[in-house]
Amino acid sequence: MLMMLVEVIMGVFIANFKASEHPIISIIIRGLLVAVIGFFIALFSSILEGWDFSIGFALIFSLIIGLAVSIFLFAVEAFFNYIDKK
Repeated sequence: MLMMLVEVIMGVFIANFKASEHPIISIIIRGLLVAVIGFFIALFSSILEGWDFSIGFALIFSLIIGLAVSIFLFAVEAFFNYIDKK
């Protein structure tokens, strides 16, 4: 599902974009999508709970977490592709 969203987003910017041909771009875009979603979840939960919210820290933290999750998903995908080839 996340890869389909990446292909749709990147298809707007790059004609004939195929995620399998550009794995690095796909990793970065997936990480940014996860980061944006995490940032908005933190932002809205802090507004509802009335917490003090540092936007700069939250942006940096969500980008780090988003890219870490994306790299983890790429590693899992590569692992299962390796197992399928055996």
